[in-house]
Amino acid sequence: MCAEGTRSETLRAIHSWFRRGAVGTEETLRTEGNPQGQILWLDGVAGTGKTTIAQTIAYHFDKTDELDAFFFCSRDDANCSNINTIFPTIAYHLCSLHPVLQERVSEAMRKDADLQSAFVSMQLEKLIVERLEALMRNQSFRPYLVVIDALDESKEENTTSSILSALSAFPDRLDPLRFMITSWPVIHVQRGFRITGLMKDTKALILHGIPWDISQKDIRVYLERRLSQIAQSYELESWPSSDVLTQLVERSSGLFIFAVTMASFIEDQNASNPVQRLKIVLSSAYVTSTEIYPYRHLDEPYLTVLREAIPKITEHQRARLRTMLGTIVLLFDLLEAESLEALLGLDKSTVRFTLRNLHSVVIVPNMGDGPVELPHPSFHDFLIDIDRCSDVDFVVSVLPRRAALAERCLRVLLTLSPDVCKIGDPSLHNQEVIDLPSRISAFIPAHVQYACRHWASHLSSGTGHKGQT
Repeated sequence: MCAEGTRSETLRAIHSWFRRGAVGTEETLRTEGNPQGQILWLDGVAGTGKTTIAQTIAYHFDKTDELDAFFFCSRDDANCSNINTIFPTIAYHLCSLHPVLQERVSEAMRKDADLQSAFVSMQLEKLIVERLEALMRNQSFRPYLVVIDALDESKEENTTSSILSALSAFPDRLDPLRFMITSWPVIHVQRGFRITGLMKDTKALILHGIPWDISQKDIRVYLERRLSQIAQSYELESWPSSDVLTQLVERSSGLFIFAVTMASFIEDQNASNPVQRLKIVLSSAYVTSTEIYPYRHLDEPYLTVLREAIPKITEHQRARLRTMLGTIVLLFDLLEAESLEALLGLDKSTVRFTLRNLHSVVIVPNMGDGPVELPHPSFHDFLIDIDRCSDVDFVVSVLPRRAALAERCLRVLLTLSPDVCKIGDPSLHNQEVIDLPSRISAFIPAHVQYACRHWASHLSSGTGHKGQT
C-alpha cells in the first residue's frame, strides 16, 4: 500500500469523491468529467502507482465495511483476465454483505442458467441493478465501493469496452454502488469512457498530470523512509546525505515505480552492500547495458506494452513507428505532435495515429497542451539498446536515425526566406528589434526553430551513415 505520508492529496481526493464531500485539496489535481459521478477513473501511465493507490483505498473501505468488491485484472491469470467474471464477482460480494440479496440473485440465476456467460451488460442488469432496485424499494443502502484495478489488462479490447458500455447503460441506476476503475491511458479504455458517453457520469483523475512538486514530495517521503530502514539494518550513520536523496528523487522523474526500483536495488540482500549499490545507481549513465543496471527488470514490461499495443505489426507500421520513436528519443528539445509532423514531413495527425496505442509509455497531450515525451529516461535507454530491447520491431538504430534527423532539419531550412520575421530593415541588430521574441514566435514555427538550432548537432552525431526517412 501507499507508504505513510505519501499520496495524501490523491487519497483525499478519492475519499472526497466517495463521500460527496468538499473539493478541498483536489483542486490541485488535474481532473476531468463529472466531479459527482458514480465512477472514478484513475488514469495513469506505467509506473505512476495506480495499483498501490487502489489497494490502499480498498483496504481503507474494507476496514469501514464499505467495500463491496476489489477485482484485480491481469492478463497473466486466466480468471483475472476474463471480463465475464467481474459482475458476477460483484454480485457475489453484495450477497455476502446483504444476505437478503442471496435469494434474489439465486432466483435470477435459476431463471437464466447461462447468465454467468451472458453479455456483461445483461449480467450487470440482471444480477446487480434489478436486484438492488427491488431491494431498495423497501430499505435504504449506504454507498459501497467497487474497485476494478488494471482494466486495461484484459486480453481482449472489445471486452474492456463492453464493461464500460455496460456501466454507461445504467448511469442513474448504479446507486448505491460507486465504481473506482484504474487503467493505463490505452486507446480502447479511453474510447470506452468517451464514445459511450460514460464520462458524463465519471470523474477522471489523471495521475501523470499531478503537479510536479506533489509527486516529488511524495517520492522524497518514500525514499527517506525506505533508505532510513536500510541504514538502520546496516548500521549506517547519516546515510544517505540530503543532496544524494535529492538526486534520487530527480532520477525518479515523478514515477513511483522507479523510486521503488532504486530502493530495492540498493537494498539487495544478496549484494549486502547498500553503499556501493547506491553509487552504482548514481553513476549509471542513461545509456548503459551492464549486468548491474538498476532498471533491467523493467525491460520485459516495456516489451509487453509495445507488443500488446501493436500485436500484428506490418512493415509500414514498423517503419513509421521506428521513425516516430527514434525521433522522440533523439530530439534535443521536445516538440508538440504537430511540430513533429512538420519536422518529419508527415501528414496531419500521423503522430497521434501512430502512438495512439502507446499512451502507457509515451505521453501525447492534446493540441496546445504540451510536447510529446517519454515518462521516464529509462524507456529512452531501453529503446536504443538492442541488448535490452530484444524485439527488432521496436529497437531504435541511433546513428541512422540521427542522420535522418539531420537530413530532415536541412530540408526544413530550405523553406526559410529572407527577412522571415518581417522586420523590414536588415541593418538592425537583434537587440534593436523591440518585439523580436513575439515576431519569432509568430513567423518561425517551432519545427523550423528546432531545425535552425540543432541541424549541426544531428549531422555531426550521424556522420558516416546514410540518412533513412
